[in-house]
Amino acid sequence: MKATTYKSVKILPYLFLLFSIPSFVIGQESTIDSLIRELESEKLSVEKRLEIYDELIYQHWEHDAQSGIFFGQEGIVLAKKQNNKKWLSTLYSHIAMSHYYLTQYDSAHYYQDLAFPPAEDLDFLMPLANAHMNKGNIFKMQNLLPQALSSYFNALKTFEKAESEKGKGMVLGNIGHVYLLLRNYEQAEKYLKKSELIAIELNDEEDLGSVSIALTNIYMETDLNKAIDYASKAVNIYQNLGNKYAEAVALSILGACYIEKKDYKQAEIYTERGLMVAKEVGYPNLLAQLYIKLSNVRFYQKRYTESERLAEESRKTDTTSMDIKHNVLFNHIRNNMYLGNLKKAEDYIDQYYESLQQYALEEYQNSLSELEVKYETDKKELKINALEEQHRLYIWLSIAGGAILLIILAFAFVRYRLVVSKRKLAEEEALRLEQEKQLVAVQATLDGESAERTRLAKDLHDGLGGMLSAVKMNLPQVKGDAVLETVDVSRFQTALGMLDDSIQELRRVAHHMMPESLLSYGLKISLADFCAAIPTADFHYFGNEARLSGKMEIMIYRCIHELVNNALKHAEATQINVQLVQESDRISFTVQDNGKGFDWQTVSEGMGLRNIRQRIDAFQGKLDIYSSAEGTEVHVELELRENE
Repeated sequence: MKATTYKSVKILPYLFLLFSIPSFVIGQESTIDSLIRELESEKLSVEKRLEIYDELIYQHWEHDAQSGIFFGQEGIVLAKKQNNKKWLSTLYSHIAMSHYYLTQYDSAHYYQDLAFPPAEDLDFLMPLANAHMNKGNIFKMQNLLPQALSSYFNALKTFEKAESEKGKGMVLGNIGHVYLLLRNYEQAEKYLKKSELIAIELNDEEDLGSVSIALTNIYMETDLNKAIDYASKAVNIYQNLGNKYAEAVALSILGACYIEKKDYKQAEIYTERGLMVAKEVGYPNLLAQLYIKLSNVRFYQKRYTESERLAEESRKTDTTSMDIKHNVLFNHIRNNMYLGNLKKAEDYIDQYYESLQQYALEEYQNSLSELEVKYETDKKELKINALEEQHRLYIWLSIAGGAILLIILAFAFVRYRLVVSKRKLAEEEALRLEQEKQLVAVQATLDGESAERTRLAKDLHDGLGGMLSAVKMNLPQVKGDAVLETVDVSRFQTALGMLDDSIQELRRVAHHMMPESLLSYGLKISLADFCAAIPTADFHYFGNEARLSGKMEIMIYRCIHELVNNALKHAEATQINVQLVQESDRISFTVQDNGKGFDWQTVSEGMGLRNIRQRIDAFQGKLDIYSSAEGTEVHVELELRENE
């Protein structure tokens, strides 16, 4: 077990907190069990027992902070009994950080304040420096930035006296982040660059990742390419360290960079990856941040229904952050506007307005409370602080006024949309009915085509195929009763060979018109057989193998059959890849070739491609075509419904 007794806490930007926890101790149940067993030993010294209690707090931070608090309380009882001020201060600080992880900030302040008196009585300074650092972290998470700066500068002085370069690097990064939140980018970059130099000198990957994320936030305002480079660097660092919490933060920020760049495809990729990692970690605030970030991406992709669902997931996951709450309400407003749910949008506008009023009122009350405390301590300082607080109040009132104006304009826009929508309801209803008729007609056509193909395949295989087989069986008998010249014998053998080829070709045509393997075994087997018959085609299947409705299986098979034939006939492809992915709620397939490609914006679609598009539309699917001189890729996505 590690001998280190003081575990410093580091803040990272962009609405997240990251602690400097070595990845090799995170979530290791075997380590926790061994520590508990070791604690039960009667031969342990008091110092070793206190060290284990602290390590158990540390081990539980990321996955079960409440259990860590229990062990910390037992350690405090022992430290008080032994009058061990070093461990008393350390345990109080780490219990405070456990409450911090649980977003219980009042309890976090309470225990952190208890850590100062024993730390101040010690001859060495690291416990006191860490106590100031942790106090600043709690203030910062509550968005009390002046108090956070004051605590961080106290920590910086103490770390300098203790000659701790690592501590200096961490607190410089946190100071830079506070200036970043205050949008003082010049000061933020100054402190963050100092922190970066120390991390490089100490070869401290964890701190280097933290600084990289903070610098990303600065360069998002000035140089997006530089921001993407720093965010990518942070992702790689935390992946290598195995720090899931920090990796999720870095992926979220990288996604935000691509949102700023309006590259919503890349933003989707990295934000979804971040959400997957965040689900492994399980912290509510982190999950809520990722859900609302992905909701933002979906809005910019004009996928308003999905954006609305993700915003609701964020709201249900964590309601403690005012930033998340306002982002959720804003997404509800604009999603429902675009979805035509104008009454819902109006209700969310009212909620947003009430939240802003409450926020402004709370800020005002906090300002008054702080003024009163300062007045009692120092009248001269009161005058200066009163001016500052008044200035802050004016800023918040200006923000609230601007927000109210925005809400009024949005309300007027909603009213306007309501009037316009009433005029368009009849037209939209008529258009919807017409579209439904077209879809019914296309579906009927596909059903008729499928039935006719089945009938023709049966007739060819059972009728004409049987006749040809009978002819083949009778011809050798004719030969046996007749005297043929050598030339005639050769011709007779050739005719038999051609008859064999005709029977094989007839069976092949009948099979592809309605493959028996498709009807009996499903898509995976039938498509594997089809691609195996083509030397240049490869087939890949991912997901579950649950059977779909007969109509959908036939439609997918026909589309892939047509796309592969197009690649062979028109694209002159030498390599074709067919991929099918089946999930519980959707299925997608891709046909990719290395042919000569085409410009689909200028070249009109042929009959085959139009048929494919009609088939996909009939099942409310989505068809995307990507083509260039290097080849063509066709991607189709279909949602699976209960009746399909």
